[in-house]
Amino acid sequence: MTITLNWAILGAGNIAAQFVYDLVLNNQRQTEYRHVVQSIGCSNQARGSEFIKANNITSENNYGVIPVVQSYQELYKNPNVNVVYIGTPHVFHKEQAIECLHNDKHVLCEKPITVNEKDAQEIFTVAKKYNKFCMEAVWTRFFPAIQIVKQEIYQTKVIGEVHRLFADLSYNGDVSSLPASSRVRDRKLAAGSLLDIGIYPITYARILLDDKVGDEHTSFKHKSFLTIDKEDQVDHLCSILFQYKDGKQAVLTSSELVDGPKAYVRLECTGGWVEMYSDNPARANHFKIFDKTGGLVLEYKDDSGYNGFIYEANAVADDINRGKIENDVMPHKETLLVMSVMDSIRKENGLTYDQD
Repeated sequence: MTITLNWAILGAGNIAAQFVYDLVLNNQRQTEYRHVVQSIGCSNQARGSEFIKANNITSENNYGVIPVVQSYQELYKNPNVNVVYIGTPHVFHKEQAIECLHNDKHVLCEKPITVNEKDAQEIFTVAKKYNKFCMEAVWTRFFPAIQIVKQEIYQTKVIGEVHRLFADLSYNGDVSSLPASSRVRDRKLAAGSLLDIGIYPITYARILLDDKVGDEHTSFKHKSFLTIDKEDQVDHLCSILFQYKDGKQAVLTSSELVDGPKAYVRLECTGGWVEMYSDNPARANHFKIFDKTGGLVLEYKDDSGYNGFIYEANAVADDINRGKIENDVMPHKETLLVMSVMDSIRKENGLTYDQD
């Protein structure tokens, strides 16, 4: 069975380009999913046209369609679009997602879906009102590597019982050399490591230490430290501790000041450990499982050629085709849970944004 989705891409930045790369590659391979890019929402016509050219969106690999470059308002009204991928900075997500929903569009919105939990809840309330699909684009959850490692660790139990997780997403962004208006530094853009990249270590703690999501989640508590930059008034360094009720612990870190370790995830068990590697710690595409002597038990590496966004895009296609308004892997309640954790961390460390 072939499933067709007609996409609009709202925002013509780097993350949107990576997402579109996977859609184009998927179409070239002529899979059962047809991801047709109908519109590029961009504030600048020339930039939008260059985005189409740079990302090789041609009629040959887009099922005969050359996407139009539109203003955001034109995109919302486009009758040829049924789902919108939002790849803009997170301070704009609430307004843009709600506009899409008001105009009968399904929504896949980049993480974090909003700056705080209350704004995320508002989006989901509107989505339910209009009976439209809406999901935070936490692509990490949809990688085959995640499903395989969870099967090996929790079902097969190849290295015993799980006890501790280390997860990090850090990079040396040379922050001091960036303009104050940069999305890495600007408080008005809700900058800082927690919301931008710290959400990923939190996500790994949710994925790898708990097999339930949303309201069914295993209870946990957390402690945190944010180092607030004196000039920027946002965090560029973040450390969090999780403890689940069954005793499992996680040490979670993020930084825009230093590079992180090659093995950005280490999951420790009674009979060995798991390490995950990638050029991008959000991209869960390579892991090794070791026994307690350091012997290699299993290695998996995704060699599909995709960036990895195709997995969530296909999940969206399946759900919309079935008439669902949320996804079982990344339901609304899981987004709200993680947003509430980040709200609490910011409160604990005195970090607020205008949206609060």
